[in-house]
Amino acid sequence: MGEFVNLRGEDLDRPIYRFSTFSRLVEHFRTGQMAFVRPEKWDDPFENYIVGVRFETGGGHLDLGLRHTFHGSCWTRKSVSDALWRIYSPDKMSVRIRSTPRILGKCLDAGLATYSRSKWFVGMVTYLPQRKIIEKAGTLAQRILKDRSEVAAANSLLFKRNSFAHEEEVRVLVIDRHQKARQGVLKVGLDPHQVVHSVLVDSRASDDLLHVYSSYLKDKLGFKGRVSRSTLYSPPGRLIVKL
Repeated sequence: MGEFVNLRGEDLDRPIYRFSTFSRLVEHFRTGQMAFVRPEKWDDPFENYIVGVRFETGGGHLDLGLRHTFHGSCWTRKSVSDALWRIYSPDKMSVRIRSTPRILGKCLDAGLATYSRSKWFVGMVTYLPQRKIIEKAGTLAQRILKDRSEVAAANSLLFKRNSFAHEEEVRVLVIDRHQKARQGVLKVGLDPHQVVHSVLVDSRASDDLLHVYSSYLKDKLGFKGRVSRSTLYSPPGRLIVKL
């Protein structure tokens, strides 16, 4: 049903993280579904560069339509990142969840069990200069056309420009062969109690907000994992030097 790409055996149990608004996390727990977004909705114009290829032919053009079937979710291997907190928590109220590639793969197997033609990939993003991505694009596009290779198509979504290397991104990709997506968003049943191991609240959030988040997750939603606050922006204790 699925495949790991650019990940070694020891990487499958290494933690990966996803930044999210609290409301989106609550929706995942309440509905038991995780949302995957069509790559063409992502910000970087190179995200959809290869998988959106159109082949010119003597009598017109050929579009494989892969950009309409792939949907993705973006994670990171960075446990601490000022840049990611500032990007994904502009209101200082967001959270970071922790899981692993292996757990996500198992949950995707279960969530897609009734959709026999769907497939998932979990892969590490490779960062390259823009010219290198353009050089590789033609070769990958030919592989996609020649082999109708879903692996080649998934690989085409695992390249980003060096400007984004600080993200250390891991992508979870799902091929929607059953046309279940709506308006570019595919929702897959993934048990949040298996997927989410812990929840970390923005360091800049107030004590009251941390208490509200923790109480709601544990008392209302039955979350058994750890809920804590990041210490990234916590002030250090007073410096004392003995003379």
